[in-house]
Amino acid sequence: MSLSQSMTSEHPSEEADRSPVPKIILLEKGADGLGFSIVGGYGSPHGDLPIYVKTVFSKGAAAVDGRLKRGDQILAVNDESLEGVTHEEAVAILKRQKGNVTLTVLS
Repeated sequence: MSLSQSMTSEHPSEEADRSPVPKIILLEKGADGLGFSIVGGYGSPHGDLPIYVKTVFSKGAAAVDGRLKRGDQILAVNDESLEGVTHEEAVAILKRQKGNVTLTVLS
């Protein structure tokens, strides 16, 4: 291993040291719904996982807004934490929302 290779592996860039900062996405739930599906949850077949966006549909609030992406982690919905919830609980939380919906997301 060269000296430059060892230096880069021992000194990661500053960006790697920063924790991701959650972003707030405000969606207006209309006739086409929020427009995304989720995967994950506590007790999922793949283990206890956070809630992630599986698909952003072509119709719905998420597509119109354009910021929510496949793979984004949803931390909270209208300040209701999704930490430790089952998949079914997360779906129920999302479905019962009306009007303006605030998502706290990690990309």
